[in-house]
Formats: sequence, C-alpha cells, structure tokens
Amino acid sequence: MFLQQDPTIMLMVQLPRRAPYSLQAFAIVVALLMPAVFSARVGGEIIPPAYQQSAVAGPGYRAEIRRTNYGIPHILAANLGSAAFGQGWAYAEDRLCDLADQVVKVRGERSRWLGAGPGDQNLASDVGYRALGLVDKARQALPRISPDARSMIEGYAAGYNQYLAAVGPGGVRGWCAGQPWIGRISAVDLLAYQQDIAMVSSGRVALPAIAVARPPSDQAVSAPHVPAAAVADAVRPLLTSKRNTAALGSNGWAIGGQRSDSGRGELLANPHFPWEGELQLWESQLTVPGVLDVYGAGVGGLPGVQIGFNERVAWTHTVAPGARYTFDKLQLVPGQPTSFRHGDRILHMQAKVVTVPVKKADGRLKMVSRTLWSGEHGPIVNLSSIDPSYGWTSTSAIEFRDANAGNTRLVDFWLAMARSGSVAEVAAQNAKFGTPWLNTVAADSSGASWFDDAASTPDLTPKATQAWLASPIGLLDGSDPEQEWREEPGAPAAGLLPPSRWPQLTRRDYVFNANNSPWIVNPQSPIEGFPAQLGEERAALPARARLNAMLLADPGPAHRFTLDELVSAVLSNETLSSRSLLGPVRQLCDVYAGSTEAGWRDVSKACAVLDGWDGRFQVHSRGAVLWREMLSKVLAAHPDALDTVGPLFSSAFDQRDPVHTPGSPRPDPAVLGPALERAQQTLEAAGFPLDVPLGAVQHSTKGGHELPAPGAPDVLGAMNVIEYTSTPGTTLEPVVPGGDTLTKDGYQVNTGTSMLLAVRFTGKGPQAKGLLTFSESIDPASPHFADQQALFAQGKVRDCLYTQAEIRADPHLRTTVVRGS
Repeated sequence: MFLQQDPTIMLMVQLPRRAPYSLQAFAIVVALLMPAVFSARVGGEIIPPAYQQSAVAGPGYRAEIRRTNYGIPHILAANLGSAAFGQGWAYAEDRLCDLADQVVKVRGERSRWLGAGPGDQNLASDVGYRALGLVDKARQALPRISPDARSMIEGYAAGYNQYLAAVGPGGVRGWCAGQPWIGRISAVDLLAYQQDIAMVSSGRVALPAIAVARPPSDQAVSAPHVPAAAVADAVRPLLTSKRNTAALGSNGWAIGGQRSDSGRGELLANPHFPWEGELQLWESQLTVPGVLDVYGAGVGGLPGVQIGFNERVAWTHTVAPGARYTFDKLQLVPGQPTSFRHGDRILHMQAKVVTVPVKKADGRLKMVSRTLWSGEHGPIVNLSSIDPSYGWTSTSAIEFRDANAGNTRLVDFWLAMARSGSVAEVAAQNAKFGTPWLNTVAADSSGASWFDDAASTPDLTPKATQAWLASPIGLLDGSDPEQEWREEPGAPAAGLLPPSRWPQLTRRDYVFNANNSPWIVNPQSPIEGFPAQLGEERAALPARARLNAMLLADPGPAHRFTLDELVSAVLSNETLSSRSLLGPVRQLCDVYAGSTEAGWRDVSKACAVLDGWDGRFQVHSRGAVLWREMLSKVLAAHPDALDTVGPLFSSAFDQRDPVHTPGSPRPDPAVLGPALERAQQTLEAAGFPLDVPLGAVQHSTKGGHELPAPGAPDVLGAMNVIEYTSTPGTTLEPVVPGGDTLTKDGYQVNTGTSMLLAVRFTGKGPQAKGLLTFSESIDPASPHFADQQALFAQGKVRDCLYTQAEIRADPHLRTTVVRGS
C-alpha cells in the first residue's frame, strides 16, 4: 500500500527547482509545518503518524527520513525513486563531502580546482579518468539499465542536489565545507562513479601507470611528471600476489539452522574498510511498502545497501582474493611503436587525446592535452618503475585489461539482493549480475547458509592460465590468440567466468570467509577444482581465516550460536597468535627469564606483564601492546611464522586439518627472547610502561580528540582488525598522520573493523545488532560524529531498529519530510 498524506495537516512551501541557495535555506527556516500523517502497511504493520517532524518543500519526489538513536536514517517512501531521493538527501546531510569529492575525481576535474598537485598527482588522476571515459560510458549506459535502477540513481542524485540547494556549499557539514568544487551532481555522474567503485581492485589502482604511458618516440611530449616512485607505490598492490584488495578485508559468517539457537539462519558481517574517505560505510534503511524493506550499510553514491538484511534473508560480502584483470604483453611491429601483432594479424593501437583544465598559481586555467593509447582490450600502461622490461619500449608494450571495465550492474545487483527472499534467490541474482570484487555469504529464515565467489574474474584458457601462473605479475602474451579471454554462455559479461565455474557451497550448519581462498568455507566440505586465478587449493589458511574457522568449529557440531556469540566473536578481541602461543610463551618465560640465553636476561618484568595479560586486545588489556611489539618483530624476520613450520609452530600444515595446522605451538627461545627484549625496549623508548593499557596507546583521531580503539593488526590473526593506512581510498580528505610503528604518540588507526552486523531470524522476523565503528556523520558538530566509537571502545553494540513499531518507539526519533525533483 502506498503512503497517504492527510491533506489537513501539512502546509508546504513550494520552491523553484533551481532556487538560489539563500531562498532554499530560508524556506527551511520559515516553513513551520505541522506534522505529516502517513498511513501504510509494511510487513503486516500499519504505519501511523510520525512525531517531531519538520518538512522541506519541493515538487516531485517525496520521502520521510526518520532518524533514530545514533542518527540512523530510516527512509519511508511510496516508490523506489522517492526512497533513493530520501537516501541521497540523508547521505548528503551526513557525508556530502565524500561523494562530492569523488564526482569531481571521476569527471577528471581535480586539476581545474586544485591545480596539478604535488608530483602532478591531480593531473595524472584527471588524465587517467578522462582516458577511461567513465562519464561518457555512463551517459551511454544510463538508458540501458533497468527502469528501477535508473529511478533510484536519478532519485539519489536529486536528493543530494536538493539538500545542497537547501544549505548551499557554505552550509555543507564536514571537511569540505565551502570548497568551490562542491556542486550539483547527475545520474550520469553516479553511474560513472559506480564504474569507478567496480574498479577498486583493478583499474583505479592502475591510473598513474596509464597517465604516464607514451610511445618511446614521444618522450619529449608533455606528460604528467609523476615521480617513478609514486607510480610504483600506486601499482605495486596489483603486482603483489597478483591481487589487490586496496587494504580492504572482511569476515563473514552465515550460520545455518543446524547451528543457530533459533533453528533459522544467522549472519555475521564484519567488513574492514577505511575510517576516512569515500569507502567509509554508511548505515540506513529503505522502506517502500509492498516493494522493498531493507536495512544495512553501503558506500556513498550507490543507492540501496550493499551489506544488510530484509524480512527473510541476510547477506554480507568479503573481498575476494582473485584476479580482476590481466596484463598483456604486446609484441610491437619494428619501427611502429603503436602497432602490434596478434596471431597473423597486425593491429593498431587507438589514440585518444584528452584535454584537462589545470589551475595555475595565479588562478587562471591552462589547458593541458595528452594523447593516451589503448590496445584491443584496454589502456597501455607504463610499469617501468617496477621493472624496466614492463615499460613501453621499441619492441613491446603492456596492455591492461580490466574485468570490471564498463561495469554498470551494481545498483541492479544490490536492488535484486534486497528483494530476495532466500539464499536460492540470492544465488540467482549473483549468477545474473556477478559482483565486482566480492564474495557473497548469506543466510535465510529457512535455515540455509550459502557462499559463492561471483567476483568479476577473467575466463582464461588453459594456456593463458599457465602463463598467468608462471609470471610474477600475471602477464599474458598479447600476440597469442590462444591467450585471449574466453567467452562462455551465462557469464555476467563477455570474457568473465560463468557461474558454472564459480566456487559455491550451500550448507545447513555454516559457511564463512575471511578473504581466504574459497577452498575452505566449511572444513567439512572443501571446494576444489575452481580456476587457479580465484585462489589456491590445499594450502594453509591465513592466520585470521584460521581463527574464524576455529571459532566456528571448536565449539563442536552440537553447539548452537546465539546472536550475542556472533557479536562476541569480533568484540572479544582475540587473535590466533595469542590463542595459540600465549601459554607456550609464558612457559618459555618460566624457563629462560633472567638467564644468560640470548635476549632473556633482562625481560623478567616483560614476562610478568604477559603472565597477567588476558590474551585479548580490549582497550583495558595490559600486555596487548607488549605482545603486538614482540610478535611484530618475530614476523618482520619470519613473515610466514604463523602460517608455516618455523619459530612458532613445530607441526606442518595438513590439508586434512586446515583449521588447526600448522600446529603444535613450540616457540623458539632463540627467536622469542630477542624479540621480547626488543619489544620491551620499544615501549620504554616510546615512554610507555610495559603494562600500559591498549586504549592508552591505540586510538583514532576525530575532531582533534583521541578515541581509544580495541583490536589488533591482521598479521596477528585478529578478527577485529585495526590498522593504519596512509591512503584510505582516493579521497582529498586530509588523512590523519600515523603509521604502523609505536611512537610516543602511540598507534594511530584509521582502517579495520568498519561495521559489525549480527542478524538472527526468528519466527517473528529478523533481530539484529550492529555497530558502525566510525559513526554516521563526518560533521564534528553532530552528536553522531563519534558516538558509536564510544560503543566500540566499550565492546558494545546497539539494536538495529527494523520494524515500524521499533522505529516509532525510539525516544530519539526525529522525522523530516523531504520533497523535490
């Protein structure tokens, strides 16, 4: 049933669509409107009048934004376009800066407003994005996406614009307030940005290498002067283990009816995304009676939610470790550096001239033109900063082929997920659309759990697979037609793996993923025979994945998980390293502390601290900092020590027991003693007592305030990952300075556990608890700027209000009715 307004109650002030900012803002102040009365039916509930309402007028779209405790917006509307309008408005109210910045980026306009930037970084970004042509591709694709997806994209842009019109650039909240580059956005902009998000693990990282690539005969041509080291730093993640997660990670559990206390499905979602920049998650609920009722979180600019639940199914995603691209080495025709051989044919690269306006020091604009080149499947890149043989020479050039190039399926995919009623339907939507770079983990109210890796992955021939495996960067021979990507029926897009070759598993007990290979998502049912570019089989699990597996398997097959246990799996702040090794290290202390053995003479105090440590990384834990420093020093010298036989474990990995091997913890005193001694010295040099509480050292910084943070780095095998990155995405937001080493300022953190969502299906519908670690708003003046970080520090979560009765009963409820076009 659609929303109905009581015409006797609301007085509306109509505004022109493009009214000046001052008039729009004035209208909000003078429109002292009586509350709107809506009646609708959602999930069998009648929606009665809302309370404490204000209203904003305008023709066209209409939505009710109901904010509950912690500022979570619950959007109620009569159709999908209006729901997205309300979501775009609410997101802009909380985080307009993050999306405005990204729109300027994908348009290739950063240099126009900010100049070429240090090391020409803005110019390189603009040249790269204009070469990719995301805006042009979006303009062509917009008429071809589904009507529902298009209505949501258009509605979201309209909601964002209506909010901006109401407050003006000077009224924008957050780090970009008053910036001249803040402006209106369009549906085309959002669809262009959607393609950019799809390329987070591929093309986005390659942009500097695209911008600096030019034929050897054109070396004198003006080009962005990006330092070679900057290009290398940007693209190195693409060349590391042939994968790139852009410092992203996640834990995801789907508990089936056999292992849940309700006999129905349960879900744990724990994404590890940055706490700064455009990849921050944002929480909301969208309700269109009879059409959609979904709760969850997602990134700005993508209407809907990307991780969440509805009445019958819950899902999360984990970053898939497989390849989203290939490099092709093109064999050039002698004397023709832009022509190359492909089998018996000679093909010619395509030139594209891009022109970028660049702001000079005096404020005037200078037009900079640059010619970029593409092969048959993608742009030419210059990787000579990594290895001279990967540059553009007289004999060869490197082409970059992106599995997510032109991917405009994202909104359609997540809308279809939000409308699914079972894991079988979730599986069908994954098969239809695929995901850009994500695994999917889902559970439903019937008690089924399901996993698949539907990430966009090149469909390689056997010959191409062998070449990919043999090359340190996954390089294919671009002159060999037998190394072309295959095209098979049923694939979400040409050249991608079809669903018939994806690793998938449905269980009634559980499935999980922690960015590990799909080989083990349940140790009772290893998945084998999947393509090599998706990950390894019969290989040791990374430390964090192994802890996930232990927490699920060790309670035994008869154990039934409660909702609180799902939350505790993350917020108990255990690590594989402390779970496995704390006892043995204490035993070493008993034997060697104070002895003349190397490193052990002066560590008695340190041993006493570890003897009293609870083995957790809570903010009050004393000994956690010492343990982190000790293990970090071990792992610096022995990077695989938690994954192989060596100075920490004495029994090798056994594929028959991937959960508990490598095992038999037996730390080497010749390694642990010096590591503990150096850890003690590090704390003393930084000015911290050996038993300093973790929360006195580890913190995030918001609004000039240091906020304590629990958790540990991924390398220690932590569920609750807490780390620092100097590049949280591609944001212009000033990044808080920090690093991974302990200094007198402690550990600065700005990435890791970004959200915790635990969902339990019952006979009365879903029950959920959650936490958005860095809070909902980027406005330092907002009460929701850091309120959830306080919960995080205390190891607490909040109830996720899903039903209309729960929303209405919240004493913090504040409703705004928004209209616009």
